[in-house]
Amino acid sequence: MRKLLVVLFLFLANSSFAQIANFDLNGAPARISGYDGVEGSPYLFADWSRADLSLSNAGLKENVAYRFNIYENELEVINEAGNKIYLNKSYVEYAMLERPSIVIANNTEEGLLTRLLFKKGYDMINGVKATDLVNVIAEGEKYTLVRKFVTDLVTPPKNSYAPTAGRMFVFEENFYLIDANNNVNSVRNKTNNIIKSLNEKDQDLAKQIVKDNKLNLSREDHLVLFFQKLNEA
Repeated sequence: MRKLLVVLFLFLANSSFAQIANFDLNGAPARISGYDGVEGSPYLFADWSRADLSLSNAGLKENVAYRFNIYENELEVINEAGNKIYLNKSYVEYAMLERPSIVIANNTEEGLLTRLLFKKGYDMINGVKATDLVNVIAEGEKYTLVRKFVTDLVTPPKNSYAPTAGRMFVFEENFYLIDANNNVNSVRNKTNNIIKSLNEKDQDLAKQIVKDNKLNLSREDHLVLFFQKLNEA
């Protein structure tokens, strides 16, 4: 009986260790929010949604519940044990994040993508770390277009027209065009601005692509199509 109890204890201990090791390997426990009393949200989307994650240590994980804290640039996910953790980005190869359907339904903007690809390794962009996840809208040999979602925690001056006197999150998105030589230009998602930011030899072709396909580069779906055709030409 005593031997049985010892064996059972060792089994449980090893099992617990395996779970803890896996837990530590893939991420850290989600911290208690320090954002109480702050206006706005640090998250890309307020609601939990689903993601497909490609991890170097665990392969492809599909349909994972996530929230993306863009203030910390951290992916908060629910692991197999049902725990909320911040994913260890060292193991993230890419993340395909589903945009919550309610966001699309309540948005008047046309052409929103239902899924957003996030990758790291874009530290050639000023202010972006090698481990920062950025939204890759288009990726090719000639041109890559990425978007960095940013939210800053600010304290409005007392004489401002801010809705609250305390701190607040201010959201913005920045677009960056990267050419084959890793030259980076900050751009706006406007047709004329993007065309003028291309290499001069590609601008006439770009205008023709826009004209032939009736593209509006303020739309996410049109941006994807535009750079697909430009990179293939």
